[in-house]
Amino acid sequence: MKKLFTMIFVLLIAVSFAYGQNQWTYVSGFPTPNPPASSLSVINATTMWVVCSATGGAARVYKTTNAGLNWTLANGGLSSQDLYGVCGLDDQNCWIGTVGGSIYRTSNGGANWTLQIAVSGSFINGIKMFTPNYGVYIGDPTGAGQPYQFRYTTNGGTNWTLSPSAPIAGSEWGVINAWDWTDSLHFWTGSVNTIPNSTTTKIYYTTTGFEGTWLNTVVTGTGGTQGLYYQAVAFVDNNNGLIGSSGSNIIKTTNGGLTFTNVTAPPILGSSFAVMNMTSVKSAGIIRMAVDTGGGSIMMRTSNLGTSWIQETLPITAAVNIVADMEFLNENLGFAVIGSPTVPLGGFLKYGPASSINPINSEVPDGFKLEQNYPNPFNPGTTIKFSIPKAQYVTLKVYDALGKELDVLVSEFMGTGNYSVFYDAAKLPSGVYFYKLTTDSYSDIKKMMLVK
Repeated sequence: MKKLFTMIFVLLIAVSFAYGQNQWTYVSGFPTPNPPASSLSVINATTMWVVCSATGGAARVYKTTNAGLNWTLANGGLSSQDLYGVCGLDDQNCWIGTVGGSIYRTSNGGANWTLQIAVSGSFINGIKMFTPNYGVYIGDPTGAGQPYQFRYTTNGGTNWTLSPSAPIAGSEWGVINAWDWTDSLHFWTGSVNTIPNSTTTKIYYTTTGFEGTWLNTVVTGTGGTQGLYYQAVAFVDNNNGLIGSSGSNIIKTTNGGLTFTNVTAPPILGSSFAVMNMTSVKSAGIIRMAVDTGGGSIMMRTSNLGTSWIQETLPITAAVNIVADMEFLNENLGFAVIGSPTVPLGGFLKYGPASSINPINSEVPDGFKLEQNYPNPFNPGTTIKFSIPKAQYVTLKVYDALGKELDVLVSEFMGTGNYSVFYDAAKLPSGVYFYKLTTDSYSDIKKMMLVK
């Protein structure tokens, strides 16, 4: 028994250490005018699509194929309009939703978009394509007494069929990204009771897919002048999930949404907050919650449905904005976008292993400098030092002799200082390599030699 307790203790320490090595970093803003982001679709560790507000008189949909270091405006043929739901399958195929209830698709990376459906008076809150042919979307009802636009497609969106049991709305509508699923049969989505100071609204769910039956559970909460919003939803399996509201409410279910109970909020959130977004890592049973406290954003994590919480530090750029949407590929790698009507700047965040960057001293450098690595030649590790005289975004990358990018050692917003980075090249064969330091106003490259 003592041996078993020792093994459990070591495992807990290992898990804690693993999380301790991960952190949120600010990767980049979007191209000028860097509009507030609405929704994010993560394809893999390098490819993502983002939709934003129509700042600057144009629809704003962006694509990256290098994990957010660079973004391409991919709005070919779209009229100026706010974009909300987004789902990409790769860097060529993507579906987006609009404020006006329309769905568009591209099959050429955003060079051209084809209108698939337009439901006037609706609003696209989310899209999910499970395959190139089968997918679903959730949209607002066009008015009281009308059905929610819960639609599915079996031919890539050429036709979108209204769910035969789509709920009929009362004084309510949906909320952007306020849904989750575990597979193509199990979905949950929040709603808004638009009556001022209302204290109830509904959570809709299905266990038989969009073609099957939709049920609902009435939940209580604290409404404001705009009503009661349950606007953040995350499930770790078919039974267990959390839902958060605009009125400082967090509720949980352990039976798939049949019933909900209140969850005690982390004290750090205070007495007044809005849960803006939730996401889950289902394989690890983890739920993250992005919260607006009125003075900025706070990120919390739980692995036991809110019995206990751990705060994750956000970079300052995100902490003073709102985390609008986030997705995780696994428990150690995730991404998020920021955007708020009151802070009209967007941005892209990454959650992953902490940087190996180390400050050398407290001296303020008088200029940019990239030093020769030491030792050189080396086998298999070497240290690279550099200096940044003013805070800005910095990348340090390693290339082979043909110019192919091999590793990204630094990719983050950095303050003034002198730094060192250790590079382990054990995976590489002997040869000549190059490393390049790039900032907004400086670039330098140097050669190094690996000899095994």
